[in-house]
Amino acid sequence: MSGTASATNGKRRIAVVGVGKRVREAVLPALCAIEESFEVVGLYARTARTLEAAGREWPVVPLSDLHDLKGVDLLYVAVGKDAVPSVLQQLLSLGASDTDLLIDTPVVRFRHFRHVASLSGFRRVGVPEDCAFLPWIKPVRDCLASGVLGDLDELVLWKSGYAYHGLATAKTILGADGIRRASRKPVENGLFERRLHLDNGTRATIVEPRDYASGWVQVIGSKASLCDQAREAPKSLHLEVAVQDGLCRSLRVGDHVAELDEAEASLTAGDPEDASVIARQEAMKRVGLLGVLRNVRDGGMGYPLEAAVEDTVVDYWLERLGRYRATPVTDPGAPLARCLLSVLSRLGG
Repeated sequence: MSGTASATNGKRRIAVVGVGKRVREAVLPALCAIEESFEVVGLYARTARTLEAAGREWPVVPLSDLHDLKGVDLLYVAVGKDAVPSVLQQLLSLGASDTDLLIDTPVVRFRHFRHVASLSGFRRVGVPEDCAFLPWIKPVRDCLASGVLGDLDELVLWKSGYAYHGLATAKTILGADGIRRASRKPVENGLFERRLHLDNGTRATIVEPRDYASGWVQVIGSKASLCDQAREAPKSLHLEVAVQDGLCRSLRVGDHVAELDEAEASLTAGDPEDASVIARQEAMKRVGLLGVLRNVRDGGMGYPLEAAVEDTVVDYWLERLGRYRATPVTDPGAPLARCLLSVLSRLGG
């Protein structure tokens, strides 16, 4: 089997495990938008059924009927969090050393952390974290790199980041590889505030709960700020969206523009004409998932597994303790911490 594509038609042959909302509303539409590069060779769930998604009918086969991975170059696993360990074991029992794996966040629950080690049984593993591939991130980062905002002070995701997804968004926008310390506390009106200090010296604040309809994003610099059009602030550049015939065609911050091609634009229908970028976040995430698939097509594996595992662990400690600090015994990238987290997960069930 080729490392990147089937020998017959040049397409990567992908089998999808799971048929929940994520698969119906995002994965299959994104795969249809890039069907020149991917061939869906199977859709698997607990029971057989016919699934309607992306304007098509898809036969769903019981996972128990999958007896080998011959002809499967890539697996996409999007199942309930509690089902992940058993599904991974079933797939590994089929011999997965020649098959790549994309596994949805949070990869595994904290109490299943010990199962992260089993992922080494696949050829390569990546995470389809669409929030790290949002199409509006590029013009925002280009604006930051231009220096027009001056020295970076803070990124604010107001009701526009959720749990580990918000952590991935913050790290990606700010160009950080990891989180050094973080805190979570209640603030006014039932909101919670997460403060992140990243490994490149940048800072981010995420205000929860998520509510894309009223949410916004803002980047504050020493000279000016950048914000979503739903947020008014002095000396601000606006993150704007251009819409034509009900589809997003481009995203702009000042002179920095990200044009959406036809495949990307096709995934953006359904929002009001005057909706802000963050109010369109579900559509932006579908485009982001298409970006993940294009990255995989070109030899990548989407969002790094190590980064996604860190996001899961940091999110867990913030929810449980309200704080996190990266040390050799807490940072999941450190050998000692991995060992301790595995032991803790055995005690947790």
